[in-house]
Amino acid sequence: MTDKQAAMVADLRQTGVRVVFESPDPDFEGRRACDAPEGIHKLVTGQQGEGDFPCLGSSWCISRESYHPSTVGTTAYAAALVRALSKP
Repeated sequence: MTDKQAAMVADLRQTGVRVVFESPDPDFEGRRACDAPEGIHKLVTGQQGEGDFPCLGSSWCISRESYHPSTVGTTAYAAALVRALSKP
């Protein structure tokens, strides 16, 4: 997917669209879902916050935090964004 995204940005730049591509992959090295600390949450069960679905009955439910960045992950994305913003 990274290669396709980079190619799309290169094509758009050739048409004059001011756009840049910066992969966050290096920032997530050692911080993926199965690493410690994890940058992306694994499956998170139970209600974790106001925006989660209500848990019905005694069965568990899946939080909307599942597969979304943790604080470590948002920091990794921020580093990629800073690099992207510094590109011409």
